[in-house]
Amino acid sequence: MQSAQKWVTRSDAWTPADDERLAEIVLDHIRTGSTQLKAFEQAGNELGRTSAACGYRWNGVLRKDRRADIETAKQARKAAQKASSSPAVREPQQDTSAVTVSSADSMKEVIQFLQTYDEQYQSLRQRIQDLESEKDTLVKRVHELESSTVSLVDAAEVTPEQLEQDSRTLFAIMERARKLLDPGTPKAQTE
Repeated sequence: MQSAQKWVTRSDAWTPADDERLAEIVLDHIRTGSTQLKAFEQAGNELGRTSAACGYRWNGVLRKDRRADIETAKQARKAAQKASSSPAVREPQQDTSAVTVSSADSMKEVIQFLQTYDEQYQSLRQRIQDLESEKDTLVKRVHELESSTVSLVDAAEVTPEQLEQDSRTLFAIMERARKLLDPGTPKAQTE
């Protein structure tokens, strides 16, 4: 006894119209040079599905049947890029040589830029090393000056006894000077 099975169509099944719209969107993105991820996002928004579901449907089912359409879209993209990058007056053979010359020139410019950049980088590295060396020298000099300042402060400290003795000597000198300058004081007393 075989049971009869009914094939039930899922409510979220892909219809031929959905497949066609997904293919149109992806091929349009290929023609314009956009990414497939953007195409899947756009298709997901339009078809009410996730971008992952659109990607799965494209890569798993539709892509292999649309190889010719994909190649046509790629050729259209290349033709559009070529038309936008070169003037329409030139002949195709001249365009090829111009592209070769310009790419060689641009490669030379890139190499020259990188060489200049490397020279600047090396110069800056040397400057940093010089500055670090100078900093080390200055730090040593600061330590030397600090230690000499401390020794000068230590040497300049005066004890109370020295201060008292120096004060007496100073007062004695001042007293002598006053007496010398005072006309009423006899000279014998000052000596």
